[in-house]
Amino acid sequence: MPIPSIGIFTSAAKSLRTVFVAAVTLGLLTHFASAQQTLGSINGTVMDASGAVVQGAQVKARAVATNLEVTAQSKSDGSFVMSDLPIGTYQVTFTKDGFQSGDYPQILVQGSRTTTLNAKLKPGAVSSTVTVEGTPLLNETDNANGYTLGPQQIEVVPLGTGSFTQLAVLAPGVSADFLSGSGSNEGLGNQGIVANGQRDTSNQFTFNGVNANNLFNGNSTSNISDSRFTLNTGEIFGVGGQVQTNSSVFDTIGQALPTPPVETIQEVHVATSMYDASMGSASGAHIETTTKSGTNSLHGQLYEYDQNNAFDAAPTFLAPNPFFSGAPPLHRNVFGVTLGGPS
Repeated sequence: MPIPSIGIFTSAAKSLRTVFVAAVTLGLLTHFASAQQTLGSINGTVMDASGAVVQGAQVKARAVATNLEVTAQSKSDGSFVMSDLPIGTYQVTFTKDGFQSGDYPQILVQGSRTTTLNAKLKPGAVSSTVTVEGTPLLNETDNANGYTLGPQQIEVVPLGTGSFTQLAVLAPGVSADFLSGSGSNEGLGNQGIVANGQRDTSNQFTFNGVNANNLFNGNSTSNISDSRFTLNTGEIFGVGGQVQTNSSVFDTIGQALPTPPVETIQEVHVATSMYDASMGSASGAHIETTTKSGTNSLHGQLYEYDQNNAFDAAPTFLAPNPFFSGAPPLHRNVFGVTLGGPS
């Protein structure tokens, strides 16, 4: 599972306390990670070349990343269903005596969604295999309007606020609320999401299938203090550019919405309308975030985000100042590492 990056503070006491809390949290997450995950499904119909249904065909789905195998058999009407599949890419194989085997090596399964795969088998020996390279994203089960972004899209989409909440504005009918300030310390963190004319408190947020809504008002951001990288926790810049904690009631009762680094996110799904009863707790957008998990091979990445006023243009409406010119001072480096492997 992804390993969160740990911030380094100038104070030794804060550093030790932060390392201790991060270690305990990582241990708890590692212990309980297998108990909660977001799952998807594959369904469809098996037919022959003439379009007649094929009964009793063996269907096998193998997860490419973990080699997990799930099997099913087509019913009398040719239909099959494989439920509770961990999200990822699957190789789906169809076999039946008197027919050539059908192989679909790149079938994508998304969290809380059903991928529909209709297979056509040609007459012939089972030892002969027809490989279909296309990746169908047909969904004949769910009616919800929305979209799903995978890790490749998530990491390349420029996020002006540094938060996954900005990905929600890519869905039709969804927009982000304006930040409550315009100073040099503004611009990053979670943004208020408005969907189809609903309030910014009418959205539903989940992480790995667990409800993550704020307990105070359901909003994705408090707008109490627009700190550049701690927007929704009430922390502010102190003397010398260091971050000092401004603890408040908004922190203690769950106001802050978790904001994982985009490098640790496997999938973000946004549903804006026509969702079923499982999403009936809110009338706005339903944003489901799933973090990455381990695979059979060791993998990871090391990254750095560099923000510096040397790259910034001077604000258009900044009043002339004889002691200062150019963009407001900004020096921020964010380092992180992710690591995953067999469990």
